[in-house]
Amino acid sequence: MTTPTLKIDKLKLGFKTWSGTLEVLHGISLHIQKGERVALVGESGSGKSVTARIVLGMLQQLKSARISGTVEFEGTNLETLKPASRHALRGTKMSMIFQDPTSSLNPVYTIFTLFKEVLERAEPGITNELARQKAITALADVAINEPERVLDSYAFQLSGGMNQRVMIAMALANNPALLLADEPGTALDVTVQAQTLKLMSALVEKHQTSVLFISHNLGVVREFADRVYVIYKGNIVEQGPTADLFANPQHPYTRALLSAVPRITGGGIPDLDDDPKQFLAPLVAHQGYSEKELLA
Repeated sequence: MTTPTLKIDKLKLGFKTWSGTLEVLHGISLHIQKGERVALVGESGSGKSVTARIVLGMLQQLKSARISGTVEFEGTNLETLKPASRHALRGTKMSMIFQDPTSSLNPVYTIFTLFKEVLERAEPGITNELARQKAITALADVAINEPERVLDSYAFQLSGGMNQRVMIAMALANNPALLLADEPGTALDVTVQAQTLKLMSALVEKHQTSVLFISHNLGVVREFADRVYVIYKGNIVEQGPTADLFANPQHPYTRALLSAVPRITGGGIPDLDDDPKQFLAPLVAHQGYSEKELLA
């Protein structure tokens, strides 16, 4: 078996508070092979985003964070690297797309200035001319028709969908081995989200980039991911190939997530309309709610 691009083993995370340590992750394990698209799925607060930030080394800088377990990137335990070496991986060998593209782009600099800063991570001292050529090519890859105009614009002058495409272009500009995509379509309407994710899918396939795709949108995950990990309250409760997991979910929480997906069939959500107790049973059993509370 080839060495995974990313391997997380028994990862735990807690935050020290005035009343003790708040446990967030409880020993999660996952792996991503080269060119594989893996989704980490769960509700808000389940531990998805903090997992990605630990991979990037962002939470390790917090004095309140308590982290244990191993995170390996291309066979190297990241905790054995010096801070400077680990920092050098960001934006080069691994990159991240955050949830809100507009707030992730500094509004006081043009897109070109921000793009050049990304390119300088891999090529220090790159000239403005070469950086502009590479940026134009990267923006064209994400179907931006007027890349020159966009490069001379500020983030607030562009639409949310355009900013998200810029973020994807920046994230893939240095051909990273690993892309961490944290809810990349959350801030977009459904049509723009579909177009953007389709572009991202084509680009990561072209560059054989491994992807950790963080989402709570099961419809998007079904179209994008090769495999799925389901996380609930900091625990991986189920994992498997996407088609198998959607066809035959085993864990009550996974079944609850799938049951909650709206179906456009003329009758609203069939499971809920036809038999509310059947729809709510997994939540009642696994989360401790009463049927009366959930049906109120």
